[in-house]
Amino acid sequence: MDTVKPTLVGIMPRIQPVVIQILREYLPLKDVHVGSWIEDVDYREFPLLNVRRIGGGRDYVYPNKLDVTVIELTAYSVEGLAECEHLYNVALEALYDAVLTQKQTDTGYLHSINENMGMTQFSSLFMDSWRVQGLLKLGLRPKSNLS
Repeated sequence: MDTVKPTLVGIMPRIQPVVIQILREYLPLKDVHVGSWIEDVDYREFPLLNVRRIGGGRDYVYPNKLDVTVIELTAYSVEGLAECEHLYNVALEALYDAVLTQKQTDTGYLHSINENMGMTQFSSLFMDSWRVQGLLKLGLRPKSNLS
């Protein structure tokens, strides 16, 4: 049984809860569904942002203090391509703001951001919707005991 609790100070968190909390608390995104899993068609809500870790790893010198991970940030909208791109850009601004202010979440914070692949249009997986996504390299640190 796993006894490590991710909310403890100093424990390296998963990237998804950190990014999702930042996006959910960002004022312009209040009416957007944000998650790391897309619900079944009967429960799916638009607009939506999906956060998925696709790579990265811990720092060799400071493995308990620094994780550099790559996420796929995907925006979906049923309103149109321009609205979908706007949603992605607002989410990106939220993450840049979180890095600049070192915003603490319940489990950790982002200390750096780099766009590995900027916003790119893809065909949507869902009927009558638009999809754009990008790849972001995020520096992640555990929750600070200074907050």
